[in-house]
Amino acid sequence: MEYIKKAIARLEGNNNEMATAFLISEEYLLTSKHIFISDIDTFKIIFPYYDSEKEYAINEIFFEQDADFDNLANDIAIIKLNEPIFDILPLPLNFPEITIDEKWESYGFPGTNRSVGERFTGTINDILIDRFDQKYDINLNCEVPKIIDAQYGIAGASGSPIINNGKVFAVFSNEGKGAIVGACSLKRSKDFILSSIPNLKINLIESPLQRSIKKAVENTEMFIEGFSDDLQTFLRTELYTIQKEFLSNLEEIQFFLKDSKYPVANEKVMLDGIEATFEIILMVRSMYGNIKILIEDDFANLRVTSDKDFNMSFVYAQERNQIMPEILLKMHNKMINKSAAQILIELDKPIPPNPIIFDNCSSSFRHNLCKSCGQPFKFGGILKTYIESEDDGLIKGIENNSFSLLNKAKIVCGECVRKVRDQVENTEELKRMVVEKVYG
Repeated sequence: MEYIKKAIARLEGNNNEMATAFLISEEYLLTSKHIFISDIDTFKIIFPYYDSEKEYAINEIFFEQDADFDNLANDIAIIKLNEPIFDILPLPLNFPEITIDEKWESYGFPGTNRSVGERFTGTINDILIDRFDQKYDINLNCEVPKIIDAQYGIAGASGSPIINNGKVFAVFSNEGKGAIVGACSLKRSKDFILSSIPNLKINLIESPLQRSIKKAVENTEMFIEGFSDDLQTFLRTELYTIQKEFLSNLEEIQFFLKDSKYPVANEKVMLDGIEATFEIILMVRSMYGNIKILIEDDFANLRVTSDKDFNMSFVYAQERNQIMPEILLKMHNKMINKSAAQILIELDKPIPPNPIIFDNCSSSFRHNLCKSCGQPFKFGGILKTYIESEDDGLIKGIENNSFSLLNKAKIVCGECVRKVRDQVENTEELKRMVVEKVYG
């Protein structure tokens, strides 16, 4: 719900008009048509969960005209902002066939809770098929809050997005009686919406990866709640940036998720543990406000860059309940044939040479290689136990390197990275502690 709230705005006019609007592209919003009874220049738009101080203005507004008394236009308006917003993920639209009793949720800014907004939930009560004498075509049963209460001021929620399965399918019209509220389906205005907004991205079907990313963001929001109040705003901003970057680079993310499970994950298990992955990437990104997925690097899959242009590469690996030494040896075998491996051996460096974050591995203490909560594991003489190879030259090369070099590998477990949460109060402490955990 947090990423949804970030895309929802208060719409306010000088003549006490108030409504809700929501972002559907970098510079376009949807809202209700009936709110506009005065000059659009008098309206201001504020995104409280993005920047509560920043005010946007309306550049243009579009809506369909009523044909006549018996053919009313849908109560939907399209707003073009005076400037684009690149840091908010727009809400995805859908134009489905709607069925009675389907569940829906929404968030808007009714008069009763105008400053902070309120979540609405309920079911679809009725569908007004071919009722063009109405300016809406769906009746919603609102279960929470109980708007039938005479003291509840629902005015201001008009224009709120009506959402099912993470996508907007209707707009709240604020018409109806009792707990029944009118809403305008996007399907009824599909041609109008698509023709009015250039290059509108409509993804009617989300991939499993897209759904998993959004679910992981919601779970990571709960992880953030364990931090101090001063850090929560900072980390949520970082999280939404990660979400936007991930959704914009799905091919790279898919590669990373496969590559982070050694030797390589198949499609069936690729998305396992993605919530844990988001938590760790959020912590690592907090060091310097950036993180890059490495596609062609032989020895790492993630990198952060400091303000001094110092690149710090590392490996993130997870394999549920697997044994750390075995995974480390799999990684070693995967990397030993790379062209730079011999140079690393000559420099007396382990392969892999970069710090490693192991996540979701076996909790067995005797197999825990974490420098913070584990114990030393002697790799000398481990050849016959863990490695099988027909390449005598490779075996000899490893023996010359004496697996004991793996004792020098810098390893930390995901849980020790997460525990930084309980040790810091501000961004500087967070940055220092995460750097210390991963690279210290």
